[in-house]
Amino acid sequence: MADKTREIKKTRNQQSQETVRLILRETMKCFLKKGYHGTSINDIAQATGLTKGALYFHFKSKEHLLRRFMEEYESHFLNGLIHAVSQVEGGALDKLEKVTRYCAAFGYYNRELCVSFTKLAAELMGVRLGIETEIKRIYGKYQDFLKKIVVQGKKEKVFGKEIDPDMTALLIMAFHDGMLLQWSMNKDKLKGDHFVRNYRKILLDGVLSS
Repeated sequence: MADKTREIKKTRNQQSQETVRLILRETMKCFLKKGYHGTSINDIAQATGLTKGALYFHFKSKEHLLRRFMEEYESHFLNGLIHAVSQVEGGALDKLEKVTRYCAAFGYYNRELCVSFTKLAAELMGVRLGIETEIKRIYGKYQDFLKKIVVQGKKEKVFGKEIDPDMTALLIMAFHDGMLLQWSMNKDKLKGDHFVRNYRKILLDGVLSS
């Protein structure tokens, strides 16, 4: 009897997790299409095929959904990037090369997640919502991570001595966000591998010491 009860609980938990994944996936598509302010709970309910009551059972508000989405981005993209680069045994140039390869691959296979985050960040910065602090924290974490690589590269004298670590980190982030948007808008015209090769060449040539 106890085993059967545990099995029932396990099945319910699995179903609940699947429902949460469905809600997050369809919410992301809605945010990508309409933006945060343009998306309503009714839009999400229609996209998921769930009632509003079922949505509110898992997420108490649209802002709660937004925060969970931000957590997904930080966990899957940023923490994944930091972990991948930490496994690199070479110097700063090898690490920066890994950054470009990881970002390109992740953006290719997770386009909606990356573009949605970029678009939402642009929409929500400066509108005096509490989520703005969270967006700044995530970008700040990203910047600090890249800055450390640049500082290491300067110490190793493979990056130019005139390179400003903070500015370089911000420019890499801006470059990456812009690439995702352009790739998304021009995916029928751009060849992904060619686009990425040029991105890597311009980025790496720009920081290398002469």
